[in-house]
Amino acid sequence: MTYAVIDIGTNTVRLCLYRIENGKPKMVLNRRVMALLGSKVEDGALTNQGIDAVCGALESLMAQIRNEKVNHTLVFATAALRNITNTEAVVLAIRERVGLDVHVLSGEEEALLTFKGASKEQEISEGLIADIGGGSTELVLIKDGGVVQTASLPIGSLTAFVQFVKERPVHADAILAIRSYVRSMIKDHFSQEAKATVLYGIGGAARTAMELEKILYPGAGGAIQTLETLLARLLDDEKLAETSILKASPERLDAALPGVAILCEVAALFGCERLGVCRGGVREGYLWEQLEKIG
Repeated sequence: MTYAVIDIGTNTVRLCLYRIENGKPKMVLNRRVMALLGSKVEDGALTNQGIDAVCGALESLMAQIRNEKVNHTLVFATAALRNITNTEAVVLAIRERVGLDVHVLSGEEEALLTFKGASKEQEISEGLIADIGGGSTELVLIKDGGVVQTASLPIGSLTAFVQFVKERPVHADAILAIRSYVRSMIKDHFSQEAKATVLYGIGGAARTAMELEKILYPGAGGAIQTLETLLARLLDDEKLAETSILKASPERLDAALPGVAILCEVAALFGCERLGVCRGGVREGYLWEQLEKIG
């Protein structure tokens, strides 16, 4: 049995194919199409250019699916369609033009599915899960193997760039503004007593942070203090920042440093000492949810 899961995000539209083996999904294909929907929003609404971009990306991925032996296709969207004013119109356009029904996840749904996907891949008994996407950041506080509290923050690495940075090079004052904004939102959702030693990162921002650390500080092992030092160093050296990001994740040239800034601020507020990257996330959680529904 093969399932196709399509995730409409702020930066990319991603297709993952999973085969069910021994009762568990195994990813056999991972393909993404850059749509950059976060930069195609005006006055809160996704523009016609944005609608064309998401439909074009989906049509491309559906052509791939038709070449595979896929039994079920599941499509969901996160902040890219959740945080716009014309969500219903965009969902309708996708249905009419591509023939797909899109499930737009609420912030709470996304956070809980993120935990489900992460915990199916590895045991997480204590810590904080942070899924920093292009348009939102989902936080899940874990204690004794269960969810204590969740929050969905309406800022991600790409929207942070668009709102605060606007153009490269990234300057320290823009990063400080991003961190201040993230700090204020976290304080609105969590008490000062909410603490976690390990920050479990999901998504491109966390992976890029770890890749940058391997380039500049090999052997650091995800120490948050090292990431703080890394961020300051790259803000101070534009050339080093560009060459390092191009090595680590070239498609994240705009979003890398805002993503690291969000990650560092989250870690600072929760007292996290170490970053670990999760293999599973919202896509795996969404698939597990559907599998459990159909037994």
